[in-house]
Amino acid sequence: MQFDTFYYPGFGKKWQKPLETLAEETGIQSLLIMRSTPTHMVAVVSAGPKRDTYHPGDAGPKSVNPGCHKLYCEQVVNDNRALHVADAASDPEWAGNEDYVRFGLGVYLGYPIHSPEGQVLGTICALHDAPFDFEAGRPSLNERLGRLKHEIERDLEARH
Repeated sequence: MQFDTFYYPGFGKKWQKPLETLAEETGIQSLLIMRSTPTHMVAVVSAGPKRDTYHPGDAGPKSVNPGCHKLYCEQVVNDNRALHVADAASDPEWAGNEDYVRFGLGVYLGYPIHSPEGQVLGTICALHDAPFDFEAGRPSLNERLGRLKHEIERDLEARH
């Protein structure tokens, strides 16, 4: 399956530039739009200096797979709410997370993306390799990520 079709044809191309701009302006290492499947979180858009960590179409196994630790984005999807992990290294719940163990990305902020019917489809998230103040600046990265989440949901609604 081509990555754009996880939401609609052309989705990745539409949202790549806004994520790249946000990464450049804030200095965050990785910005992603992810799609949830029953067994994996799949990258749809990847931006920032660590964009090569996840390529569109790359899939991270969820904890339903034997031997796999819970993913940050998996938690967002399961709880249907935002998640902030300030430092996976000092948090026993997240110390075994793949993003931290494999890529050193132990700081996370993510929001659920909903379908027009209210179903959680995936996430928009930011990852970093060192402490990061998501509230710094006006508007902050936290505020801007939340706005992008709502813009994506409005876009999905308009195409419904």
